[in-house]
Amino acid sequence: MKNFFILSLLICIFILIVSNLTIGDAKSFYNPLDILNENGSTNMVSAIVLDYRVYDTLFEILVFTVAVIGVSEFMKKIPISETNNQNTTYETSIIKVITPILFQIMVLTSLYIAITGHLAPGGGFAAGTILGTAFLAVSFVRQTDEIEEIFLNSQIEKAKMLVPLAIIVYGLMGYIWGNNFFSNFNNAGTPGKLTSGGSAIILNFLILFEVFGGTWTILYRFLKHRGLL
Repeated sequence: MKNFFILSLLICIFILIVSNLTIGDAKSFYNPLDILNENGSTNMVSAIVLDYRVYDTLFEILVFTVAVIGVSEFMKKIPISETNNQNTTYETSIIKVITPILFQIMVLTSLYIAITGHLAPGGGFAAGTILGTAFLAVSFVRQTDEIEEIFLNSQIEKAKMLVPLAIIVYGLMGYIWGNNFFSNFNNAGTPGKLTSGGSAIILNFLILFEVFGGTWTILYRFLKHRGLL
């Protein structure tokens, strides 16, 4: 089932790219004033990554997704020793007190830089990494069994597989409300305001979820095989 899903996803991406391919309009230089007028993002890097070079971003996400699947599937086949202590925690009082506080700060920071990624340095990749690191910190003070229960109940490993498909839907929305596939749409805000940057917030949150889901999946697999790798 998973192989069929991946194959279908690749076919859809190939069809979208071929049907939307234009030759001769590639740019190696972007004028900041043109970006501000056309995109509305004051963060020029975000405008280029999420709009002008969005296909690069799409394939980066696909490469990341395939890498996470590969690591996860490989580690599933590694046997877990019965004598391996799977419930190692760090009982240092400082860690137990500080970690919950840091976790809340990191979650809020992650959401903030995802929302404002088109206005200031940040975006979905950085936000997803911070959120994944926050859950890594939680593993220091929680039993591995608890981490496993949270991971399995969240269905994050399966849910993150839908992100590339959601990004394709995002591309179709650009075709409907913009000029072509993956076109930045709803670009009516004032530069510097939260509503500027068009649809950048949507894409940033999709990237956040994919990076967080992949990071969390790999973390879980390493915790399951703690002491064996």
